[in-house]
Order: sequence, then structure tokens, then C-alpha cells
Amino acid sequence: MRIWVVPMLIALAMASAAGAAERPVANSDELRAALAAAKPGDFIVMRDGDWKDVFIDVTSGGSEDKPLTFRAQTPGKVTLSGRSKLKLAAPHVIVDGLLFQGGALTDKDGQLIHFNSDHGRVTNCAIADYNPADVATGYYWVFFEGNHNRLDHCLLKNKSHQQPVIGNAGGGSSATDSKTPSRHNTVDHCHFLDIPHVPNRNGREIFRIWGYGGNEELGDDGAFFTIEKNLFERAHGEGSEIISLKSNRSIVRENTIRATRGGITNRSGNFNQIEGNFILADGQPGASGIRIAGQGHVIRGNYIEGCEAGINIMCGEFYESDLTGKFEPILRETAPLKRVPRYGQVRNATIENNTLIAIAGADFFMGSGYKSGWPKSQRVLMPEGLTIAKNVVIKPKGGVAVAGATQDRNPPLDRFEFKPNVFEGNTIVGEDVKIEVQVATSGFVKVEQPPPSSPPKIKPLTAHDVGPGWRK
Repeated sequence: MRIWVVPMLIALAMASAAGAAERPVANSDELRAALAAAKPGDFIVMRDGDWKDVFIDVTSGGSEDKPLTFRAQTPGKVTLSGRSKLKLAAPHVIVDGLLFQGGALTDKDGQLIHFNSDHGRVTNCAIADYNPADVATGYYWVFFEGNHNRLDHCLLKNKSHQQPVIGNAGGGSSATDSKTPSRHNTVDHCHFLDIPHVPNRNGREIFRIWGYGGNEELGDDGAFFTIEKNLFERAHGEGSEIISLKSNRSIVRENTIRATRGGITNRSGNFNQIEGNFILADGQPGASGIRIAGQGHVIRGNYIEGCEAGINIMCGEFYESDLTGKFEPILRETAPLKRVPRYGQVRNATIENNTLIAIAGADFFMGSGYKSGWPKSQRVLMPEGLTIAKNVVIKPKGGVAVAGATQDRNPPLDRFEFKPNVFEGNTIVGEDVKIEVQVATSGFVKVEQPPPSSPPKIKPLTAHDVGPGWRK
């Protein structure tokens, strides 16, 4: 018996003592009746077996001290199939132990698991092979459209169709986004496994986190989304962005990514934290490290090994006016200027204490994509005001540690001057290692052995650390 069962038994005893009901249900009619009669503190228990074409629409919730709990009789033994789906439309609801397997929705059914309220939790559950026949059919497996919700200790395996695995509503940050912004949601201790790469299918990220900042706003708001202590194994998706942040003030912390195409991408938005993650290529072609655009980010304590790229610092787009008469901006009605940059300028970021080992390309690239698509695209804003400090680069086969674009100073680009970036206290280990960015040369010291370090506080996650308890 796993340890989580004991608190559940205690909770059942307390619920009974407080007058809450345990409501066993064996079919869809009993389920609807139990949901209609549910009160705070109640437990709705689904009998073991195959439940097909069931819409679990939870419209009556609980309270902070008396959540409504919805659980499997035996964790992992209640299988939802066909067009079954789950919607939490009331606060303080806990869902525990369900298995969604072998079903499929249509693109008109909405999302498979839909958080449409606050303070909900889905835990100890699994989704596997819930795919339509047509890969172009698009729906999220989990979508957050509320606040302070949590998905934890779940397995998400083999999503092969359009749209991301996980999404967060951004309040109209994109043309197709929900108008209700979602904040302070969390996904932790989940296992993303064997998400196949489907060529020429952009928009299949594992995470797509919209929110305030997706239009490059710089106020105090944000998505405040936390992605923490999850394991990604062969979770390729679109093959480019595994985690795509399109909002402000989110945290990507202590996750492990193994043998997976793509990397962690701060695609748009500002003031995000990417800390303590392991990105291990394990020989997988297309594996990359971290790509950032936008302002005020903290990229700290990450370990990146064997990838094609290390930390890629993008070149931003000047989009306030047309420099040549040929500019073709990206128009977005919801944005403050009714347009958005292709990439936001990277400014005032802190990139420190990262370890990069055996990166095939540059460990740090400054200003990636400079003048790409010029003049229809105006990506001419170089990174500025960055602090790149105390990082360790190990290149057993040599190569380029720091590369960067060269600024064009001819008209009309002679108008741009950028604050210097600071490189200090960085270490390089390896023969024939080059630094192509002049300002970085004094900020890197070549040594024969890596500097001594204290025992690591974190280590790469394994399947034992994540996912539903019953699967172990």
C-alpha cells in the first residue's frame, strides 16, 4: 500500500465524523445524481471498470477546509474511454486516481481535462493514447482557465495530434485565446512520456503558457505559472519548443528533460525564471538547451549536456516604426500597439551558475537571428545589459564557447546603441575552445579541470520520482 492511501483513509474518517457523505457511483446516471447532490467535504467514488463516453462536469465544489473529492475506487482501475472528459467548473475540487486511455475527442469537444474554476487539483491520474485518427484534430489534454489550480503526479503519454499537451489561458494574448486570464497554476511531479514528433506540425508544444506579457507588456501582472520537478522523456511534440513561455513572471524549475527534441523557450514575455533544470540530450538529434527573448529573466543553475545548442539569446525586433518602408509587422488587435515583435529584445537578464557540457554549437550565442528576414522583419535589437557570470563550459572536443551576431552600423541602423553586456567569473574546460565575442574574452578563464563544487542539491529525476503512485 502506498503512503498516500493513509491520508486518504484519515480524510474519509474525518469526513464521516463531520457528516460528509461518501457517494459510490457505478454508472453515468448515478454519477450525475451524485454530482448534483454533492456538498463540501463529500467523496464521490467511481467503481472500478471501463467508463465510456462520460462527461464528468463538476459544477458543485467544496471549500478550502472541505474540498469535494472525486476519486477512483482503486487508483488506476477506473478507465475513461470513448469521448470521456473532465471539467472542473467549481472551486476546491480534488480528482484522484483516474485513467484516461484509448479514447479520442473531436475538435468541437473542448479540452480533455479543463480547469475552469479556482483551487482545483487533479492528482495521481494518467492520460495515455487519447488521440483522434486525424492528427490535425486539435485539443489540449489539460487546459487551465482559472487560478491556483494544480496538476501533479500524473502521467501524460503518447499525444500524437494537434495542440499542446498543457495550456494556460492568457486573457486574449493571441487571436484564438480565452478572454479570461489564468494565474498561479502549477504542474509538478508529472511524467511526459513518448510524445512523438510529427513533422510540419507547429503548435504541438508540451507546455504553452499564455498570459499577461504575451504582447510584451511590462506591468506587474503575469501568468505566475509554475512548472516544477517534472520529467520529460522522448517528449518531442513539435520538436522545437518543449516548454513555451508566452507570458510574464512564470517559473520553470528543477525539471529533467531527456532524449527530447527541442528545448525550453521563453518565446515572449518578461521577468521569468528558468532555474535548476537538467537538459540531457542522450544522443537525441535536435535536442537543444534554452532559448530566450524578452526582458528581466533569470537563467540560473541549469545543467545542459550533449545538446546542439546551449543558451541561445535571441535578437529582438524593433516594431515601433518602419525603418525602410518595407516593414511587415505582426498585427494583433489585443496588443497595446496593435502589433507585436517577432521576438522581444533581451535586456537586463541574469545568466549565471549554469553548466554546459559537450554542446555541439556555441554554448552562448548573442543576438541569434540578427537581421533575419530584413527588411520585412526588423530584428535588429541586440541583447543589452546582460550579466553572464559564474557559468562553466566543458568542451571535450573544442569548438566555440561564445558566438554572436555583428551589429550593422550603416543607415538606418546607425541610430541604435546598446548597453554593454557583462561577462565575469566564467570558466572554460577544453582544448581549442574559441570565444568569438570580444567583450566576453576577459570574462572566461580557461582551466584544465572544472572548479570544485559542493555536492549538488538536486539531481536528475527518474520515473520513480514522478507520475501516479499506482503506476509504480
